[in-house]
Amino acid sequence: MSSPVPTPLLLVSLAALALVLGGAARSDLRTRRVGNRWLAMGAALALGLHAAATAAGLPSLAGARWWSPLAGALTGLALMLPMYLLRATGGADVKLVAVVGAFLGASAVTTAFIYTLLAGGLLSLFMLRDASVLTRVMANLRAHLAEHPRGTPPPTPLARTAARLPYAVAIAMGTAAALVAPPLI
Repeated sequence: MSSPVPTPLLLVSLAALALVLGGAARSDLRTRRVGNRWLAMGAALALGLHAAATAAGLPSLAGARWWSPLAGALTGLALMLPMYLLRATGGADVKLVAVVGAFLGASAVTTAFIYTLLAGGLLSLFMLRDASVLTRVMANLRAHLAEHPRGTPPPTPLARTAARLPYAVAIAMGTAAALVAPPLI
């Protein structure tokens, strides 16, 4: 069975998603922050392109239903929220995955999220090559084990993090992998 030929609107949607993810990743690499302008632009593009596709009777990245981008955004939000509550990611990362969900829909954002976790792990290992980061990670681990020998989590986050991971890069990598690789679930 051959895959369908992408319509120009699907290609524009992919380009818009790439633009938003690229801008967010670049911003995160440079400043360790993702500006809300990238997130607002991404959400507007996702909703607008989906509306245009639906109105023209063409396929959309998010799905066939009018509410597909909203379901994708809520799925992305739900997947990332626990990481935010554990202080493993920032709020912009949660919103960026919600934007990815608005572009791709609920099923594809789930796959993108899994690939994002894998990309984030690889990015973390890459950052551990820096001796100062590894030293800080080990100091944090020793301090945690000394204060909480039974493995109970500390009531407050660590006073000093080892490094701030530019997670928008992992989100961009995970989304790209989800678009070209087979689903993991």
